[in-house]
Amino acid sequence: MIPKYIQHQGVTGPSHWHAPVLSALPLPVFIGIVAIFNFILPPTAQFDRSLAFEPPLLNAVLYTVFLASTSCIVAFIALKSYLENGRPFLVLLGAGALAWGSGSLLGGWLTNMPSGPNPAVTISNTGALLASMFHVASAGINKRASIQNAVRNRKPIMILAYAGVLLFTSFYAFAALEGMVPAFFVPGIGQTLLRMTVLGLAVTLFGVSALLFARLYPRAKSGTLYWYFLSLALTSVGLASVFFGRAPGDPISWTGRTAMFLGGVYLIKAVFFVFKEHHI
Repeated sequence: MIPKYIQHQGVTGPSHWHAPVLSALPLPVFIGIVAIFNFILPPTAQFDRSLAFEPPLLNAVLYTVFLASTSCIVAFIALKSYLENGRPFLVLLGAGALAWGSGSLLGGWLTNMPSGPNPAVTISNTGALLASMFHVASAGINKRASIQNAVRNRKPIMILAYAGVLLFTSFYAFAALEGMVPAFFVPGIGQTLLRMTVLGLAVTLFGVSALLFARLYPRAKSGTLYWYFLSLALTSVGLASVFFGRAPGDPISWTGRTAMFLGGVYLIKAVFFVFKEHHI
């Protein structure tokens, strides 16, 4: 069942809105590039590390600009829009963006610690899982009838959601840095089963949430649904590329990162449609 506000105008726009088809092209392109590199690159044991490009600070800067900054913008626009229209899915969208952005920010800058990348991997992957859970919940709410929270409850709900995400990320980061969380990455050995499980769940949930929003789009013709679906799908592809990478900074790694960076830009476009609806 499509909520009435989606049936008549989409989540955020008129029903006559038409999607720019070329904007969806990067999704199959990234999948194809990962598949090609996975086919032509030698196994990890035989991989030539000279093919990897991983400057110490470049990844941190890119994560800050394309994941953390875009996520903060999304969280802010979602907050403003929710305070105006009270749609619960915006709380979950904003909280998911905040979890993704804060985890990516810490993960990017902690990667080159003398003790190794384990804390960074732990924080960023867990942040991805938390974000994916919020986005799946957001998709679930969108499949139900339209609900608008009372005006007096909106600010406390948003404060609780955002503060909860930031507090969890902060305490979890502290625990990871202090070695209180089981290892996600062991130097000389590589990824642990726990890391692969957490990452696999995040990939799955991002993919499921993308499919849920994609199913609504053909009938709703909503700009928000379109960009949200593409953002989640690109993020899922980017995270999934980790399973095929040979080494940090290899061609598969950069393909996946680029997919996630573009996903961040698309998420801004999704919430922009929400905000635009109330300011035309």
